[in-house]
Amino acid sequence: MPKELNKIIKDLFVKHKIDKLQETEQEINNILGEGFLKKHTKEMFLQNEKIIIKTKTIEAKTELNIIKKNFNTTIKLL
Repeated sequence: MPKELNKIIKDLFVKHKIDKLQETEQEINNILGEGFLKKHTKEMFLQNEKIIIKTKTIEAKTELNIIKKNFNTTIKLL
């Protein structure tokens, strides 16, 4: 039963592309540090197959632009 629930939850994550969002968030944390997202971003969400990251400062946007070439997903910064 728990394995079936985990599989259903995993399928929902893949279906709604939440897994890509979590992978991207983890990669940003690995590269820029654990506190970067909390301190410098307003929100992070999916829209039209793209990951949208709204930042608080232009410096944070610049940092993300520098590293976004390493990601396999499309990221749009606002």
